[in-house]
Amino acid sequence: MKKLLVVFMTVAVATVFADTPKFEDFKVKLTGVAVVSANAEDDKGVTPLPPQTRVVVTPGNEALFYLEYSFPTNVTPLMFLLANFDDDVLDSLSPFGIYASGVVSGVGKSKMRLGMEGALVNKPYEEEMLLKSVRIKCMLLPEKGAPSNKAFVICDAPVNVLFANKADSDGKGAVVLPPVPTPQPDLTLGIASLAKEEKPKSSTSSTPAGFTDNLDEALAKAKQEGKLVYVCFTGSDWCAWCVKLDRKVFAQPEFVPAVEKDYVLVYIDSPKDKGRLTERAKTENPKLIKKYGINRFPTALILDGDGNKVGETGFRKGGAKPYAEHLLDFKKKR
Repeated sequence: MKKLLVVFMTVAVATVFADTPKFEDFKVKLTGVAVVSANAEDDKGVTPLPPQTRVVVTPGNEALFYLEYSFPTNVTPLMFLLANFDDDVLDSLSPFGIYASGVVSGVGKSKMRLGMEGALVNKPYEEEMLLKSVRIKCMLLPEKGAPSNKAFVICDAPVNVLFANKADSDGKGAVVLPPVPTPQPDLTLGIASLAKEEKPKSSTSSTPAGFTDNLDEALAKAKQEGKLVYVCFTGSDWCAWCVKLDRKVFAQPEFVPAVEKDYVLVYIDSPKDKGRLTERAKTENPKLIKKYGINRFPTALILDGDGNKVGETGFRKGGAKPYAEHLLDFKKKR
């Protein structure tokens, strides 16, 4: 049995305020890895394995990473886990998402999943991929009126996770995804400056044309017109996959006309720039994220007019037309 691998990366930065945390105050270690069903709500009955144990993740499953963290208690961090390899590779192969924890602080434990497109619908992966590292990042939420900071890397954790396209794969023919070198810390971050800073409000709404940010009105309309509701939970100005979904699907002129007969489209955004939201959305969007248990972006729920969940999806490759066809499949199955 291999020893548990403890992965720490700490860096320091000069601070302006005495109570401002430093990079070195943020610590995370990977303590275990497991395989769970993509449809499972928890990991009951699962025994974590040492972090660098080879695990095979077959279609319909996801990798589950067990983490321990030690963060300052005077800030509100959000932790992210993502596959650590170049975005150019990610664009050319089946994509992974970026998985977020809930808000964490102080000392504690967390579990985060990492899956691939198709895992929820048991579709084979387009390629076998052997992932050698996961990256753990952190983004601080606003405190006392201060602006949120850019996400910064806490550590890169070596792993040995094979995303296989068949159950008996040994991974010998898998595309190996080596880790990208850890970036140098951005010393301009300043971490969590508790000083208030007035930011100019954006005059541009983040809600795409053909979408609404009012879920209640969308549900009422869908019920009256016999439609389904597509609800996209997104981070429009910080989440890479959300930006791709906006540009490659929502912004394409053929998308809305292809689905509007069957769907009412809803956009629930969580941007860094809150000026992109209506006053109602600023209040309601966090409540909806909590209500529906959204823990990764983008997540798209398919609801009926009564608010019952019909299905779930997210970013998919191919562009607007295949995405529209994918959504219409949910309608055909009803």
